[in-house]
Amino acid sequence: MILKPSDAGMDEAALARLDASVQADIDAGLHYGASLLVARGGNVVHRANLGTVAPNRPAASDDRYLLMSMSKAFTAVMVLRAIEEHRFRLDTRVDEVLPGFGYGGKEEATIQQLLCHTAGVPTALVPPPVPLTAVGDLARKAKAINRLKAVYKPGTRCAYTSGTGYDALGQILVETDPKRRSFNRIAKEELFDPLGMHATSFGLRVDDPKRVPVSFTRANEAPTSSLIGRTLNDWMGPDGELPAGGAFAEIDDLLLFTEALIGRSKNGYQLLSPKMFDLARRNHTGDLKLEAIPPLERFAMLRQALGTTSIFQFVAAARGARGGAASQEKFPDFPANFTLLGGYVRGAGQYLTPVGLTASPNALAAVGGASTGWVIDTERDLTFIFLSAGFVEGFAHLRRLSRLADLAIAAVKD
Repeated sequence: MILKPSDAGMDEAALARLDASVQADIDAGLHYGASLLVARGGNVVHRANLGTVAPNRPAASDDRYLLMSMSKAFTAVMVLRAIEEHRFRLDTRVDEVLPGFGYGGKEEATIQQLLCHTAGVPTALVPPPVPLTAVGDLARKAKAINRLKAVYKPGTRCAYTSGTGYDALGQILVETDPKRRSFNRIAKEELFDPLGMHATSFGLRVDDPKRVPVSFTRANEAPTSSLIGRTLNDWMGPDGELPAGGAFAEIDDLLLFTEALIGRSKNGYQLLSPKMFDLARRNHTGDLKLEAIPPLERFAMLRQALGTTSIFQFVAAARGARGGAASQEKFPDFPANFTLLGGYVRGAGQYLTPVGLTASPNALAAVGGASTGWVIDTERDLTFIFLSAGFVEGFAHLRRLSRLADLAIAAVKD
């Protein structure tokens, strides 16, 4: 259902300021285009499609964006559903359900630690020695993840894993699936189809006319841009399985998911039990700070990205290596605040957060590196979804999401 902002207790002029802020970034050459949506009480009150997603192609509501790490929310929910089916527990050691994982200091790592990035697994989009051309080969990646050594004792620190941790979770779903399905099929049959998310999938035809290509504006080009573009545009096809970041979706499908996540599915399909959702939405990293662990990459350009936490920060660091401002930015000190839902909870205090500085303490967010994000503020019954074409790397993307979330929240009048 679509409501006028005033009928949903929202300020239309404030929503216009949200659009203007996104348009200002486009005009400044920071990215090319974007689709955004604001909902209140599950009803759409505002949407906008701004700029372009490819040459001579204006942004549209039915564009299918690569969600990047927003995909982790899908994988996390499927893992939690498997737990509710008693296939394993949060405290199950990963090695019990992913044979061979218990090696090199990872022996005691648990499912829960993988979900909230405290398992000690090194970060990599694709674990060596697997080449980037095999970014969608989940079985091959899982075998390589098993051979990785821990970079810290599981449970003692928190460092975001761009691909490795959630790809391991995806393989666990395959290993424990009673129907012996592939990861992509599990996602389609257990998540997307039941919720009516018919324009969402892990993997997508490279030539799909609605696929939004990964792109870089001139302001954001870096030595690694071409390599990242080829990895995500050319080597992520319809069969690609990247549980950590390989989902494609239309913006309205994401509203179906966020509504179902908070127990308000349009067709009554229960995604998670209320008790599981209540448990999963909490901060599961306690007082741990988000740390920068040097990423594992085969390519020298990416190895320059020390002090970053995920693939969307690699380019910023690489730009810094050639004298850009990114090299001068210190990794900020802020709490990890990871939930078990593939994202973050706001928490209390003032620090860098993609959830928004004015969001309620229990507001939730999921972030896709350099380009996407959603926020659910259940206290205000507000959902904000943002999808963009053109990478904005590093902390600039987190700051952008925080700014836009605050602008959306500022439109709430009651």
